[in-house]
Amino acid sequence: MILLRNDLIEYGEPDARTIRLLWLHPTQPVGFAIDTEAHDAAPELVQLQTLQSDLQSGCSRLLTTDRYLTIVEETSLPEQRKGRRDHAWQIVAVLIRDEPEIYYPRHRAQKVAECVAAGLATRPTIYLYLRRYWQRGQTPNALLQDFAKSGGKGKTRPVSADIKRGRPRKLGELPGLNVDEDIRQVFRVAVARYYTTQIKFTLRGAYDQMIKDFFCERTIDPETNRITHAPNVNVLASGFPSFSQFNYWLEQDHDRLDIKRERLRPRIYDKDLRGLLGTSTAEVWGPGARYQIDATIADVYLVSRTDRNKIIGRPVLYVVIDVFSRMIVGIYVGLEGPSWVGAMMALANTASNKRAFCKQSGREIDEEDWPCHHLPATLLGDRGEIEGRMIETLINNFNVTVESAAAYRADWKGIVEQRFRLIPAKFKPYVPGYIDVDYRARGGKDYRLDAVLDLDQFTRIVIECVLYYNNHHELKRYDKDRDLAAGNIPAVPIDLWNWGIANRSGSLRQYPEELVRFSLLPVEEATVTLNGIRLRGVFYTCQRALEERWFDKARQRGNWKVNVSFDPRNLDEIYLHDPESPMQFQVCQLTERSRAHRQISVWELGQLQETEKQISAKRQPRQQLAAADLSASIEGIVSGAVKQKGEPITESAAKRTRNIRANRADEKQANRGVETFRFETDSSRQSIVKKADILQFPSPAHDDYSEPDITEILSSTQHHDDKS
Repeated sequence: MILLRNDLIEYGEPDARTIRLLWLHPTQPVGFAIDTEAHDAAPELVQLQTLQSDLQSGCSRLLTTDRYLTIVEETSLPEQRKGRRDHAWQIVAVLIRDEPEIYYPRHRAQKVAECVAAGLATRPTIYLYLRRYWQRGQTPNALLQDFAKSGGKGKTRPVSADIKRGRPRKLGELPGLNVDEDIRQVFRVAVARYYTTQIKFTLRGAYDQMIKDFFCERTIDPETNRITHAPNVNVLASGFPSFSQFNYWLEQDHDRLDIKRERLRPRIYDKDLRGLLGTSTAEVWGPGARYQIDATIADVYLVSRTDRNKIIGRPVLYVVIDVFSRMIVGIYVGLEGPSWVGAMMALANTASNKRAFCKQSGREIDEEDWPCHHLPATLLGDRGEIEGRMIETLINNFNVTVESAAAYRADWKGIVEQRFRLIPAKFKPYVPGYIDVDYRARGGKDYRLDAVLDLDQFTRIVIECVLYYNNHHELKRYDKDRDLAAGNIPAVPIDLWNWGIANRSGSLRQYPEELVRFSLLPVEEATVTLNGIRLRGVFYTCQRALEERWFDKARQRGNWKVNVSFDPRNLDEIYLHDPESPMQFQVCQLTERSRAHRQISVWELGQLQETEKQISAKRQPRQQLAAADLSASIEGIVSGAVKQKGEPITESAAKRTRNIRANRADEKQANRGVETFRFETDSSRQSIVKKADILQFPSPAHDDYSEPDITEILSSTQHHDDKS
C-alpha cells in the first residue's frame, strides 16, 4: 500500500488516535506525522513500514475523507478574518521552508525565537499557528480561526437564582425570570395544547393563554361572580416570562416547520408549502405515456340558448393534457358537474377526431392543427371521478393504467391544474359575465347580470384558446432532456408532440370512437324478469330478448342477471352486453310499463323513486290504522254472526251437510226478491215525465183481393179531390 503526504491514519482502541503524514522521505522509509487531536501535539518521526503493517493487520485504517480540511468560499470571508489568516500564513510560510528541519524540535525552537525577536508574534501564538497548520491539512485556510465554536452555540447556560441571564429589561419594574427546565416544560405544553393543534390561536394568543392557565391564580368574587386573575407566588417577585422568552425557547425545542405542518394539516402543507424537487416530465418517455385529467367550474356566467334572458349559471370545464408535450388532448364544456359523467365526456373527446369536433362548433381546422385522437398508457385523475367500477371497462378493453391522486393533493397533477390558469387568462378581458376578484365583495359588481354567452359560444371560445395554446404558446419553464435540448426543439406543445411521436412513442394507440364511448359508459347488472329487463326499477326490451323469448323463460324458470351499459344522463335506452363478443351490444328500449320514466336521468330517477318512497312512508301510518279498523270491523261482524247462531246444534255433521244444494236453492230464491230491479211508479214522478210522440213508419199494403170497406172508399175519394 502506497502512503501519501497528508494521508490520515486512524487507530482504534486502546490507543485511539488519528495521525496525519506531514512529510515522507524521498528515498528512506521514514517520515514525520502529527496527532490531529492533541492540543500539545508536535511532529514525530515514524517508520513507514510500521504504518503499513498496522494497516494490513487491521490495527488502523486509512481515512478516505479529510474531516479536518477547511473549505470555504473566499468571497464569504469577512476582511478581518482574511487579515488574521494572511498574517498567520506569512509567519508559517517562512518557517515551513526549512523542510524537514522544521520538524526537529531544536531547529524549530531556533526559528520560532527568530520570529519572536522580529516582533511577528509571541512564542505560544507561533506554535499554535504551526500546530493548526499541520493538523488541518497544511493549507493556508487551516489557519482560519474557529469563530464558529465561539459563544457556546446550542448549549444551555446554567441557571443561577441570583443572576438574570441575558440583557437586563429596559421596560418595566420587575427584573424578569430565568427560564429553567420546569418553565421550558410549561412552554412545550402550551405550544402543543394551544398553538400546534388549534389553528385559531396565534402565537401571541397561545402565550396569553399560557400565562392565564399556568402563571396566574384564578379567583371568583362571591357577590358578583366576576372572575379575576393575579400572578401566582412563583412569578410574583420576578414577573411573567416574556413573549420573547417564549418565542426563543419555541425555536430551541421545536421545529417551526413541523408546527406549521401540524397547524395547517399535513395534506394542505404538502400540497401548498412543501419543496418541489421532482418533475412530471421525467416520469414519461413520450406522447401518450401519461395523461392528466381534471375539472374546474369556469368563472363566467352563461345564458340559455332557448331564452337568452335566463341565466343558467357557470359551466364545467374538463381538460385532459399530455404530460410529455403539455398538449391539450381533450376537453369537455357542459353543465354536468365534476363527476364521472363529465370525465366520461372528456375522455370520449380525447379519442375523437378533433376536426369533426371543432366543425360541430363552427370552427374549421386542419388535421395537423389538433392531431390528438388517441388513448394513453396511463391516466391520472381525481379519486372521486376515475376510481371505482365505472372505469374498469376502459382499463380492461384498452389496457389503460389508471392512477388516482390522493385526497386533497391537487399538486400531484400540477400540469393540468396550471392549464386552468392559462386558458381563462386569454378570454378574461373580453368575456362579459366573467367573475373578477371583487365578486360578492361589498360594493362589488354582480357579474351574473352581464352574462351574454350561451354554452355553444363559450365552447367555441374555449376551442380557440386551446388551439392557440397547443400551436403557439411557448412553455418558458419546460424541463427538456438531453435529446430535446440537442435538437433545438421549441418548447411549444405541438412541436414537442410531433417530435415525441417521431422519436419516442412511434405510433399512438387509436381505437374506434364508438367503442371508446361504449367502454366509458357505466356498467351494471340488470335482471331479466317476466315484465322485461329491469334496471333500477325501469323495464326495457330488445329484439334479441323477444326472439329468444327471454320473458317467457323468466316467468316459467325464474329471473337471471345480465350486464348492461347506460348513459346516466338519459335512461331511454340501455345497451345489453353480448358475452360472446365483448365489444358488441344490443340496444334496449323502454317498455310501456315504464313510460313514465322517459327522458329522465339517473339522478332524476333516483329523486322520483325517493319521492315515491316518501309518499308511501307518509301514508303508511294511515294505512296501518285503516288496516286495524278493517280487522276490527271483520271481527265485529263475525262476533255478531256467532251470537246469531246461538247454541251449538246437536245434529250430526252428515245430516247438516246433506241438504246443502236444496238450502242453496231456497236461499237463492229468497235473495232474488231482494236483488230484483224495481223502478218508482208514483204519480208525481209520472206527471213530470213528458210522453213522447210515436211516429208510425209506413208499411207496404198487401193485396188480399177482398171488397173495400167504407173507410177505404172515403179515403180514396179525398185523395182524388186533393189532386184535382
